[in-house]
Amino acid sequence: MKLVLEEIEDERRWDDSFSRSPDVLAKVAASAMAEYHDGETQELYPDKL
Repeated sequence: MKLVLEEIEDERRWDDSFSRSPDVLAKVAASAMAEYHDGETQELYPDKL
């Protein structure tokens, strides 16, 4: 039961964090998409990390 409550609290903290910074998140996402469209990204292969 404690683990479930900790998970719920963790989710609440993430929600609070994201709700306070939507402009920052939108800018980061736009920047990442621009890099992708400009061919400045590379595919991730987790098995090669």
